Amino acid sequence: MILKVKSTNKNTGEEISYELEGNADAGFLYEGTHMQEVADNKIREANNNLILLGSPIYTIKAGESETIENMTFVIEIKAE
Repeated sequence: MILKVKSTNKNTGEEISYELEGNADAGFLYEGTHMQEVADNKIREANNNLILLGSPIYTIKAGESETIENMTFVIEIKAE
């Protein structure tokens, strides 16, 4: 499954968009790298929010969209 992720920083308004590929059981990769080991700090910080318990990446199905909001980010996820 491919997850299209759009993360917006509430403090700066900066947006980043990227894709994760994989599944809830095996984990997700960003350009072939495990999502927690990504070198780009901004993407890794957004990914750290996605791996938390209760995150929709573990239950989302193809065609669905979900939004996560916390103190710093609004993260929109679309599964394909």
